[in-house]
Amino acid sequence: MSPHKNSLPKLENQEDRKISLLDLPGWTLDIILELLPPSDLCRVAKVCTYLRNRCRSDDLWDKQVKQKWSNLIGDVALQEWQWHTTKINTQSILLLQNQSTGSCGSFSGVWPSLSLHSYLENFGDLTSLFQKYSKMALLVCLESGRFWFPAQVYKRVPLYCYDAIVSYDSKTDTFRARSPNNGWRMIEGNIEWDRLRSSPVENFSRKFYLSDMNDLKPGDHIEIQKRKRKEYPYDWWFAIVGHLESCDENVNHCLCQQSDMLVVEFKQYQHGSRWRRSVLNRNVYEEQGSRLCWMGGIRKLDKEEEIERWNSLLSSRNN
Repeated sequence: MSPHKNSLPKLENQEDRKISLLDLPGWTLDIILELLPPSDLCRVAKVCTYLRNRCRSDDLWDKQVKQKWSNLIGDVALQEWQWHTTKINTQSILLLQNQSTGSCGSFSGVWPSLSLHSYLENFGDLTSLFQKYSKMALLVCLESGRFWFPAQVYKRVPLYCYDAIVSYDSKTDTFRARSPNNGWRMIEGNIEWDRLRSSPVENFSRKFYLSDMNDLKPGDHIEIQKRKRKEYPYDWWFAIVGHLESCDENVNHCLCQQSDMLVVEFKQYQHGSRWRRSVLNRNVYEEQGSRLCWMGGIRKLDKEEEIERWNSLLSSRNN
């Protein structure tokens, strides 16, 4: 038999052989895996050890988290997640598995003045992921609603947002929220994505937000802490810096920015309403108020998208 005839079957086998994922260069494989949804990534991870490690890498799952959750999971929520991850990784697996619920949270205070920053529940089956694949564990806990993370919830009537911890419901693509306003046991449900935002400051609802009011001038858009009683938590209210009653609002003559007094206008209330305007002292760096309400710190809004979001809520409220 000639050498030519002996080589034909071998060539035919090479042509018939199909290329698998394992034959691809690493960078090509990573591009393909980045295009897969989380459910398919989990399926591919079951094929072999090599693909399991590739499919569970923190870089890959970090992109998955950012793609869907980047507008909602901010620095405050990530710090809470790191708190849980560190606690789980420093405790023995046996101790965690022996817990009846496999849950933990960061608490401070005494009921009913309990401050709850986040909560992680029913994670007992994910302890191995926490040890090696924290980002994958994060997405799993977000999508399954196990991770109650800090966020802020917009309310249209009246117009404000409140601090809460929220949990995702994948069946309805909405959220549940627990807040100190309702005593953590009460849950608001069916909250849509556009009613949530990540916490813009590392400041929780009972803490005064220290800010410089001397920089504020009429027309500036702001968020101001406000509460009915001193024992209540703060909410963040949308407002605009207004003119003093003595000012004719002429740009060339306005001296409101030089005044010690600062006018805060809540445009969700009608003209003449006692809730429409409040006057604060710029030089007082503590809570100010009366029997009607108490004002805390002020956060000036510099980002146009934040202002547009508040104005959109105000418009939908008035329609």
